[in-house]
Amino acid sequence: MNEASANESSRIAPEENFPEDLTVLNSSEVAVLNSRVHRAIDSDYIEFGIPDPESEARLAELTEELDRRDDPGARTASAAKDQASGT
Repeated sequence: MNEASANESSRIAPEENFPEDLTVLNSSEVAVLNSRVHRAIDSDYIEFGIPDPESEARLAELTEELDRRDDPGARTASAAKDQASGT
């Protein structure tokens, strides 16, 4: 793999597929996706002076999911809800 293709894979382009439901991903997958979105936004700032709106929206979704996972009360409530629904 050459350097250019390695750099491209570290960022997620706005036109690339993005999971509709982040809750089904494990923590490592969310962390990698978060890193790729941050790198895409950094690249946009360098190249265009402003991030792509799709990348900003993705970052907001990822931030919300990471915050949800960091909140112990949310995990407990989610687990209780799953147990009550039998999942």
